[in-house]
Amino acid sequence: FGGADRVPVEFSGFVAAVEQAYLQSDDDRAMLEHSMDTVSEELVDRFQRLNDALSTSQTAKVELDEAVSLLSATLEATTDGILVLDLTGKTVLMSRKFVELWRIPEAVLTSPDEEVRLRFATEQLVDPTQITEGVPEILSDPGEENFDLLLFKDGRHLERSSLPQRIGGEIVGRVFTFRDVTGRLQLEEQLRQSLKMEAIGTLAGGIAHDFNNMLTVIRGHAELLKETLHPSLPEFDDLTQILIASDRGAALTHHLLAFSRKQMLEPVPLDLNVVLSSLAPMLRRLIGEDIEIELAPTGDLFVTTADPGQMEQVMVNLIVNARDAMPRGGRITIGTENVLVSDQKPLSGLPFGSYVMLSVSDTGHGIPAALRDRIFEPFFTTKEVGKGTGLGLSTVFGIVKQSGGYLLLDSEVDQGSTFRIYLPIEAHAPAPTSRDVATFTEVGGSETILLAEDEEAVRALVRRVLENNGYTVLVARDGSDAIRLAAAHACAINLILTDVIMPGTGGVELARRVREHCPDTPVLYMSGYNDEDIARRGGLGEHSRLLQKPFTAMALALAVRAALEAKSVVPVT
Repeated sequence: FGGADRVPVEFSGFVAAVEQAYLQSDDDRAMLEHSMDTVSEELVDRFQRLNDALSTSQTAKVELDEAVSLLSATLEATTDGILVLDLTGKTVLMSRKFVELWRIPEAVLTSPDEEVRLRFATEQLVDPTQITEGVPEILSDPGEENFDLLLFKDGRHLERSSLPQRIGGEIVGRVFTFRDVTGRLQLEEQLRQSLKMEAIGTLAGGIAHDFNNMLTVIRGHAELLKETLHPSLPEFDDLTQILIASDRGAALTHHLLAFSRKQMLEPVPLDLNVVLSSLAPMLRRLIGEDIEIELAPTGDLFVTTADPGQMEQVMVNLIVNARDAMPRGGRITIGTENVLVSDQKPLSGLPFGSYVMLSVSDTGHGIPAALRDRIFEPFFTTKEVGKGTGLGLSTVFGIVKQSGGYLLLDSEVDQGSTFRIYLPIEAHAPAPTSRDVATFTEVGGSETILLAEDEEAVRALVRRVLENNGYTVLVARDGSDAIRLAAAHACAINLILTDVIMPGTGGVELARRVREHCPDTPVLYMSGYNDEDIARRGGLGEHSRLLQKPFTAMALALAVRAALEAKSVVPVT
């Protein structure tokens, strides 16, 4: 059996008996040998069963270890943070992702004091009672599923859900799951903002046509009457005030269309450094002496495609906003930069690509987190009544979005704010240093113009302005009437001046019908609608000229002369 020290105690008597057997007779020895064989077989069988049980136990342990490793790896791989508490609130398990989401430092993580971790967690939340009162309430009724949203002081949002933990049918604790939904909520807010702006834009587009027609008539007749009066007369000043009010009304319409992303844009290849340089003298006068302004343009700046006038509006609005955030003075920094967005250098919400970045920073009072989602809403303002319209930043937002760009905000209370605008680059055309606009020494002429306008007051005004400038005017109240006049005069018409959208036959169809017989006849469109509404109705086609309402008498005369001369001009509004 391999030595007495390895023989089980219960067999020691048997061994002694075997030794004694050798001293006895052969018969007795044979009987003892038989007994020894029987016991030996039983011993081997018992050892075999013991080895089998040990092997099974070892296999079970390996399988258990593998299951634990698989569960641990699964917990570590999930994007959700997992926290398990027993019914007393004591921590049983924390996943690595939970530690990352809550940004728990090592000292807190390894502390044996549960209160240390509790205090650290509550200090991060805007509403600490979501832990101090919420968790005990959940644990007191562990059979119910729970779901809520945690708002952190740094602006993050974590979605918290929990389910009871059961072992053998008995509830022994609570399993909490935490998910960072900050990005999702931001996208949802952007969608809500977009839908809101779309609704307002639809409303603005609906009123713009009629409002612009009225402003055209008011402004036009005031200009005509003013030309007949001597500047010394009091009526001259009255008309001046009417024109000023008309301009303010026109500006309001442009603002409405701007923040709804429905205004008329004239994008050209543009160097933002040129725009910034040309604006610099005015900006310094705009902000006052108690505020320091610093220009930080980047050399060799990428060229973008944008409307120069609208980019000037964006810069002015952001500067005014920064100025108003620093009533006791401070510093404004305006910079430009070339930016590449890639998987190595991502930016929230921006597709990969190259951008021109315009930034405006201030050292003002900053914007509270609760207000950051609202500052781009139209008519929302934190200023006193009468000191702000609430259209400045919403106009910036609309122009940037309509230009295909992105607007990001960084702000800390009492630290200041930085607005960053990202515009896609223009890869082909060089940027002009100034806009080419046709100029004329004479705005009148003797040509024949076919005028089609369904609004009687506008029609009468335009006719009067044209006739005052020497033109012969054929007047039509709609497109069908204009087609009949055109047919009667064959190709003696030198220009078609038509409203875009009219009852029945519109301006585009009118132009097409006339050009079937007189293909060289130029067309100048007028409209109080925005470009999106016009596009929805078929558009004007390439190289079309459009005079946006409301317009002045001089703008009308210039646009007509340019169309007759077949020169491309920037539409004047």
